[in-house]
Amino acid sequence: MQFALSLVAALCFSLVQQSSVVYRVGGGVTTPTIISRVEPRYSEAALAAMVQGTVVLEAVIGADGVPKVVRVVRSLGYGLDESAIAALERWRFNPARKDGVAVNVSLNVEINFNLAANPTNSNIEALVATRSGMSLQLPDSSAPGAGDVLRAVQAWYVSFQGSAGTRAQYNGYVGGRFDKTYELMSQDFKTKVPQSALEEMYAEVAHMKLLQAYLAQIDDNAGTADVFVEEERTVVFSQQVPAVTWYGGTLKLTRDAGEWRITGIDLRPEDLISVNYGGHSPWRNNPIEVARVAVQPLYNASSLPESCVTPPTDTASGLADIDVCGDSRDVVRVVRLHSGEWRVIRMQSRR
Repeated sequence: MQFALSLVAALCFSLVQQSSVVYRVGGGVTTPTIISRVEPRYSEAALAAMVQGTVVLEAVIGADGVPKVVRVVRSLGYGLDESAIAALERWRFNPARKDGVAVNVSLNVEINFNLAANPTNSNIEALVATRSGMSLQLPDSSAPGAGDVLRAVQAWYVSFQGSAGTRAQYNGYVGGRFDKTYELMSQDFKTKVPQSALEEMYAEVAHMKLLQAYLAQIDDNAGTADVFVEEERTVVFSQQVPAVTWYGGTLKLTRDAGEWRITGIDLRPEDLISVNYGGHSPWRNNPIEVARVAVQPLYNASSLPESCVTPPTDTASGLADIDVCGDSRDVVRVVRLHSGEWRVIRMQSRR
């Protein structure tokens, strides 16, 4: 009996020793995954000093999925280290595993603090708060792949959520803000445009919202498509000057490894002054005139012939197919933008 008790005690001691072993990821040890997380709070001192950056913590993720911070690897001070520790110790994980058994693992965890997520300017905060969500207009087309193309565009805009450009964050955070967005670009785009260049394109953007998207053309066999989009951007040119701008244009997509991805961006600001305040092209707020101007080059003349009379067209929905001369030869699809301007998104000519 004494031998049996000694054996049990030895086994228990062995198990305790084994459970206290801390592994590193790799060599058959899997990476723990996050089940739930708590965002860190900004301290008043850090907000006042406009401090931002990354706190790096060394932690042991237990076999029970509960993290315990061992030390601060990279500090920011101003109370942010303590805030990062308090937040991380409330996270919960699916633990690392070795040979199918949950184990303790040591790793470094980055906790990011950025002022874009904690706006100190009440004007910026109010602007962003009123511009959440997005809409997606599905095409009235049965073309193969049309739905997949539009969903790819929507996913691309969703990827902007939670990100902001470097200058929109008061020059405090450089790089890495559009990782998810860049991942959704085609390989051809990535070959031509490095991520730093994409970040520069959107450096002033604090928030992005997709207003509308329409399929302009698709060739499912070739794996190419054009989608007309209108987007609303909240931009920050300085701490005191947040603004809202509207852009419209075309996103070009290609099918890359079976998935539709953005391969080209051709967007430009909407011309609110010309359209609404008597500028050089007020005709743009007339959909019939926009359609007629679009087909005029097909006639190789300075104006359309007198016989070309455009029949009345219902444009109340903001999207219309205009039969320019009433003979079904030239049909122009136009869409109304936020500014009131009408834009051509597709032309069909049967000549």
